[in-house]
Amino acid sequence: MDEVRETIKNLSSIEDKIAGTEAVKDAFKYVKKRLSDIGLSNIKDEKFDVHHWKPVSCVLRVRNPIEKEINAVAFPYSLSAKVEGPLVHIHNTTPEVHGRNSGMIGITTWGPDLYLGPMRAYFNALDQDVKAIIVSSPAEGNLNKIVVVSAGGLLKIPVINVTKEQGDYLLGLHQKSTVSVEIELDVEYSENEKSQNLITSIQSTNGSKEEIVVGAHLDAWFKGAAESSAPTAIVIELARNLQEHVKKGGELKRNVRIIFFGAQESGSKDFYYWCNGSKAYVNKHRNSLDNIVAMIALDSIGYPAPTQNFIGATSELTEFVMTHNLKFDGPNIEYFEPPGYGSDHWFFEIAGVPSIFCVAFESKFYHTQNDDLDHLDYKAIRYYAEFLKETVFQLANSEIVPFNLFRPLETFQNVLSYHSRWKDSPFDLSQLLSKVNRIMNQRRQFDRALKRIKDRGVIEEIDEANRILVAASRKMNKTIGWLWRVSPPDDVNYLARFEMIEDYIDINTSIRALRSLPVSNVGPHSAAKLATQEENPYNWINVQEPLSMLEEERSRIFREVEIEISNLTNLLDEIADGMNSIIRVM
Repeated sequence: MDEVRETIKNLSSIEDKIAGTEAVKDAFKYVKKRLSDIGLSNIKDEKFDVHHWKPVSCVLRVRNPIEKEINAVAFPYSLSAKVEGPLVHIHNTTPEVHGRNSGMIGITTWGPDLYLGPMRAYFNALDQDVKAIIVSSPAEGNLNKIVVVSAGGLLKIPVINVTKEQGDYLLGLHQKSTVSVEIELDVEYSENEKSQNLITSIQSTNGSKEEIVVGAHLDAWFKGAAESSAPTAIVIELARNLQEHVKKGGELKRNVRIIFFGAQESGSKDFYYWCNGSKAYVNKHRNSLDNIVAMIALDSIGYPAPTQNFIGATSELTEFVMTHNLKFDGPNIEYFEPPGYGSDHWFFEIAGVPSIFCVAFESKFYHTQNDDLDHLDYKAIRYYAEFLKETVFQLANSEIVPFNLFRPLETFQNVLSYHSRWKDSPFDLSQLLSKVNRIMNQRRQFDRALKRIKDRGVIEEIDEANRILVAASRKMNKTIGWLWRVSPPDDVNYLARFEMIEDYIDINTSIRALRSLPVSNVGPHSAAKLATQEENPYNWINVQEPLSMLEEERSRIFREVEIEISNLTNLLDEIADGMNSIIRVM
């Protein structure tokens, strides 16, 4: 752990490691040297395009009723600006108050949601036509930086952060008298900058093409001790252990590829403004993704209690990660499946790669200037270091990969059963459900066959069993998608596209309701003609365009679900054939 501590200390000393900046380049140089020092020579950089945003200064001054300068930081993608005006407390936004605060500077509290709080504050500020918005942190003593999600790129007005204490001070001052403030931002921004991924590997001792991928991101706001210095240090320590193991003559049946990703926190105006490095890697290496047996990503490790420590895994790996027997007590771990869209595993995961995700979340120190050496839980860091070491060595050296195909298939079974209940659904899922049920009934035979193959030790049989296990897992993992029907997504799952069946039913109900209106009997051509005639005597509402859009969307959803049914039919047939070929070995 001494080397891990030293690495965390040195990386944390490089502050504001933001995509495309000199600071993050210095961090990459440091990590590259550390890898060289432990004896790795096959180290390479892969560059990719990013948007470069770097705050040079952020000044908040109270001009009236007193003169006072308050420590503040700019939210990512605020641009250079100088604005001055009276302060207004923005609570919420309604049509009645839009525009009333024109020319003023808003102030608001963060709100209950870590990521959505600044976003709501920003859009409320735009609705109320203020010049800028000041958001106070959710916890005392912290300055925060969170990308304002869903903003669509560069912010239209300055959005800055102050501590909770300073926010309360300004609000208290505002209640007593008129307060005037000045905000001055100096920001560097460019759409033509480069970031990089740093890649190395420890080669297998038997010439295998299969590999385990392990990654962490290097970029960070402020010092970034828990995010991302600690994860990076843990991965470097793993590389050292692997290198030493092989150097001493130890066996490594699969390659281990180590990747340090750039631009995970920011760097793009796309929907996925984050995880730019891992996305670039997956897009560049699609032809070699089939060689990856599993991907393990580390992110935000070492925040102290009461932060919860998590390990997520795609379903075929969940039982494997839950059965580790480490030699010391670590923090309480909460397991979940599948890991979802939060970090650098995501683009591997939706490409089908079996994935494991280690993270501590959320903490009052997350993305704050207090994410430093004084606020680290080294017991948790040690736990994740040991977990990663054991996990990688087992995955790299297992005769037969420790995948349980029946766990995701059980999820398939539940999803299909749930969506088979809809009375107004035009989709018949009964055949799919029967296929899953038949496969599930083969579990005992299949497990016995795998044990027999392992005991026999015939290389060709083992290779074929692994090929079938990995291929089946990949196909099932490609069905993972976001669930988002009522509120912003906080979950992903298998067969997420079948959620559209409920959408189809709801849209169909709306279409029937609109079709019941007398005016809907007017044809679209007649409706278009009548709409252009000023002397039209009819009292009507225009339902033709909404009806056309709804019917088009209904047809699209129908096609999407039918394609999913067809794909799942083929997938289940392939899984059944693969399992039967293994069972026949008995």
